[in-house]
Amino acid sequence: MACGDHDRHCDAEAILDPADRDFRIDLFRGLALWWIFLDHVPETYLNHFTPKNFGLSDAAEILVFLSGLASGSVYGSVARQSGSVTASLRVLRRAFEIYLAQIITVVVLLTQISLLAVRQPSLLDHANLAVFVARPAETMFQAMMLRYTPVDLDPLLLMAILHFGLVLALPVMIRWPTPVLVASAVIYFLAHWFDWSIPAYPRGVIYFNPLDWQLLYVMGVWWGMKHVKEQPAILKSRLIAGLAAIYLLFSLFITLGWHFHSLEAYVPAAIVRAIYPIDKGDLDILRLLHFLALALLCWRLLPCNLPVLRTRVFRPLVQCGEYSLPIYCVSVLLSFAAHAILNMGWNSLASQTLVSVAGIAVMAAIAGLLARIDRTATSHPRTL
Repeated sequence: MACGDHDRHCDAEAILDPADRDFRIDLFRGLALWWIFLDHVPETYLNHFTPKNFGLSDAAEILVFLSGLASGSVYGSVARQSGSVTASLRVLRRAFEIYLAQIITVVVLLTQISLLAVRQPSLLDHANLAVFVARPAETMFQAMMLRYTPVDLDPLLLMAILHFGLVLALPVMIRWPTPVLVASAVIYFLAHWFDWSIPAYPRGVIYFNPLDWQLLYVMGVWWGMKHVKEQPAILKSRLIAGLAAIYLLFSLFITLGWHFHSLEAYVPAAIVRAIYPIDKGDLDILRLLHFLALALLCWRLLPCNLPVLRTRVFRPLVQCGEYSLPIYCVSVLLSFAAHAILNMGWNSLASQTLVSVAGIAVMAAIAGLLARIDRTATSHPRTL
């Protein structure tokens, strides 16, 4: 999804004003936020049309990779212009912003669910907030230590951890980007081999294992930091593109088999034993490869200078992607509100459509309002 050689103006150093900005980052990030909102409302039929139903990866991979891509573009440019110390301080500031957003959203979500639980007590367990009610002081402390999070805030917790990690990794990555990428891959494979994870509160492990998901994020940072002329030539290979397309078709067939069981009979037993389980929390290698294949084809087929991306039609998506941090927090609150409404007995096709469209409309409206208020916007994409 980064810029190709066909458009030199998309390089981070060449971006001088918003007109030269690569809108694909925010466009796909906005799409990912809309899809995540729909996926977080299990009662609506529209979540059957999100990426998780057509491939092995889903919107979470899009959000993490693009956050890394934007981080590499922004902080790599800052490092070149002002030095690695300034860039690291910028990363630290953004990490604290994400951290505060996580804590504030936990508190607001607790208030929202507590009010809704008056009529629907099961919501406390559904949102993993019952432990907060039982042991509020301890749970808040664990939330501040990034070991506890309610349901649906797991991606935000992951992004906070990854940004704090980038504070330490960025100075090294500025000097030796490829060795850091190799080290990241080694950590990923070791975490899978030895089943490494990070304990969560009150039990279990952090769902989005940072030791695994860091690889996708670092890949994005590595890609975003590279000059357009340094993009690997192998990615322009027709053979690689063809293999990526074949793998996407294979993934589509496997995924459709989850919904249409008659298709499962055509999958050889040896393949079934080899590929399952395809774990999301540990970023299974098949999910990672699926996303990379998808990203490669998007990078090849969708140039970053398409005029249509700047039109009013795509503006709501682009603005949601531009202000992805507050919009993600809002989407979590909206998804629980939609879940509560549909659980009240209004769960018809009409009501499912209404709450889904209304939720996306609210997200777009808030993003548009933030765009009007924001006077500090730059030509670079935000890192989350």
